[in-house]
Amino acid sequence: MLTHLISADRCATCRLCCNFRRSSAWETPILTPELADLLRLRGLPLRSRSDGSITFSLHFPEHAPESFCANCPALNPDSGCTLPRELRPIECRLWPLRLMRISSGALVLGLYDACPALSPAVRKQMIREATGTLLPTLLRIADEQPGIVRPFHPAYSVIWQE
Repeated sequence: MLTHLISADRCATCRLCCNFRRSSAWETPILTPELADLLRLRGLPLRSRSDGSITFSLHFPEHAPESFCANCPALNPDSGCTLPRELRPIECRLWPLRLMRISSGALVLGLYDACPALSPAVRKQMIREATGTLLPTLLRIADEQPGIVRPFHPAYSVIWQE
């Protein structure tokens, strides 16, 4: 959805959003059942969470320190994501945007400002598009896939609130 703002090549050099510590494993994207079926056919390891949602299974060696980062199983360390765009979870296609709920229950759209691909110009354009032409699509996705709406995290700047 945002490749015209952040190129796939630029994104592939970072991989910040494709690496997880044990403490951030909750951030792995939630998959629709249909997408999970397609990804299983591709041989990707998946797991069910306690809430019943399905996500990627991460490999943490038994005695690895907390600082150890596990890669998303769809990540090729040399070239980036191995999935075609249409098979990537919506959360991956939206990064560095995230739909979240604040403590009052209101839906917000956050932007992860620490994303290395966000130059000031790209950030400004992303906010303009996300809160403009893209917003109806994001709201529809939030209604259709409520599991992708995460609790508010202070690492994100709120760029829109309902």
